[in-house]
Amino acid sequence: MIAGVVVSFMLSRIHNNFVLEVNTTIFASYLLFFLAENTEIMVSGILSICAFGLYMSNIGKTRISTESEHAVHHVWGFIGFLAETVIFILTGLIMG
Repeated sequence: MIAGVVVSFMLSRIHNNFVLEVNTTIFASYLLFFLAENTEIMVSGILSICAFGLYMSNIGKTRISTESEHAVHHVWGFIGFLAETVIFILTGLIMG
Protein backbone atom coordinates (compact mmCIF):
# COMPACT_ATOMS: atom_id res chain seq x y z
CA MET A 1 0.00 0.00 0.00
CA ILE A 2 2.90 2.33 0.72
CA ALA A 3 4.24 1.79 -2.80
CA GLY A 4 0.80 2.68 -4.19
CA VAL A 5 0.74 5.94 -2.26
CA VAL A 6 4.27 6.83 -3.41
CA VAL A 7 3.59 6.00 -7.06
CA SER A 8 0.27 7.86 -6.98
CA PHE A 9 2.07 10.93 -5.67
CA MET A 10 4.73 10.61 -8.36
CA LEU A 11 2.09 10.23 -11.09
CA SER A 12 0.24 13.30 -9.86
CA ARG A 13 3.45 15.33 -10.31
CA ILE A 14 3.97 14.16 -13.93
CA HIS A 15 1.86 16.03 -16.48
CA ASN A 16 1.22 14.87 -20.07
CA ASN A 17 4.34 12.73 -20.44
CA PHE A 18 3.06 9.28 -21.31
CA VAL A 19 6.53 7.71 -21.62
CA LEU A 20 7.44 8.73 -18.08
CA GLU A 21 4.07 7.62 -16.69
CA VAL A 22 4.28 4.20 -18.35
CA ASN A 23 7.86 3.71 -17.20
CA THR A 24 6.96 4.77 -13.66
CA THR A 25 4.22 2.13 -13.38
CA ILE A 26 6.41 -0.62 -14.87
CA PHE A 27 9.46 0.28 -12.77
CA ALA A 28 7.39 0.50 -9.59
CA SER A 29 5.89 -2.94 -10.20
CA TYR A 30 9.25 -4.62 -10.71
CA LEU A 31 10.89 -2.75 -7.83
CA LEU A 32 8.04 -3.66 -5.49
CA PHE A 33 8.27 -7.34 -6.40
CA PHE A 34 12.05 -7.34 -5.96
CA LEU A 35 11.89 -5.59 -2.59
CA ALA A 36 9.15 -7.88 -1.32
CA GLU A 37 10.97 -11.08 -2.30
CA ASN A 38 14.62 -10.25 -1.71
CA THR A 39 14.78 -8.16 1.45
CA GLU A 40 14.14 -8.67 5.15
CA ILE A 41 10.51 -7.59 4.69
CA MET A 42 9.65 -11.28 4.11
CA VAL A 43 6.35 -10.85 2.25
CA SER A 44 5.06 -12.47 -0.91
CA GLY A 45 5.99 -10.59 -4.08
CA ILE A 46 2.83 -11.75 -5.85
CA LEU A 47 0.57 -10.59 -3.03
CA SER A 48 2.34 -7.25 -2.81
CA ILE A 49 1.86 -6.73 -6.57
CA CYS A 50 -1.83 -7.68 -6.22
CA ALA A 51 -2.29 -5.12 -3.42
CA PHE A 52 -0.41 -2.53 -5.48
CA GLY A 53 -2.61 -3.26 -8.50
CA LEU A 54 -5.80 -2.94 -6.46
CA TYR A 55 -4.64 0.37 -5.03
CA MET A 56 -3.59 1.69 -8.44
CA SER A 57 -6.84 0.59 -10.10
CA ASN A 58 -8.88 2.35 -7.43
CA ILE A 59 -6.93 5.48 -6.50
CA GLY A 60 -3.79 5.58 -8.65
CA LYS A 61 -5.71 5.54 -11.92
CA THR A 62 -7.09 8.97 -11.17
CA ARG A 63 -3.55 10.35 -10.87
CA ILE A 64 -2.62 9.44 -14.47
CA SER A 65 -3.20 12.34 -16.84
CA THR A 66 -6.04 11.91 -19.32
CA GLU A 67 -3.69 12.34 -22.28
CA SER A 68 -1.47 9.49 -21.05
CA GLU A 69 -4.19 7.13 -19.84
CA HIS A 70 -4.67 5.63 -23.30
CA ALA A 71 -0.95 4.84 -23.70
CA VAL A 72 -0.67 3.34 -20.21
CA HIS A 73 -3.71 1.14 -20.86
CA HIS A 74 -2.31 -0.13 -24.16
CA VAL A 75 1.16 -0.86 -22.80
CA TRP A 76 -0.20 -2.83 -19.84
CA GLY A 77 -2.63 -4.64 -22.14
CA PHE A 78 0.29 -5.68 -24.32
CA ILE A 79 2.31 -6.81 -21.30
CA GLY A 80 -0.67 -8.92 -20.19
CA PHE A 81 -0.98 -10.42 -23.68
CA LEU A 82 2.72 -11.33 -23.74
CA ALA A 83 2.52 -12.89 -20.27
CA GLU A 84 -0.47 -15.03 -21.26
CA THR A 85 1.26 -16.13 -24.45
CA VAL A 86 4.44 -17.16 -22.65
CA ILE A 87 2.45 -19.05 -20.01
CA PHE A 88 0.48 -21.01 -22.62
CA ILE A 89 3.60 -21.78 -24.68
CA LEU A 90 5.45 -23.04 -21.61
CA THR A 91 2.42 -25.07 -20.53
CA GLY A 92 2.21 -26.66 -23.97
CA LEU A 93 5.90 -27.50 -23.97
CA ILE A 94 5.76 -29.02 -20.49
CA MET A 95 2.56 -30.98 -21.11
CA GLY A 96 3.58 -32.09 -24.62
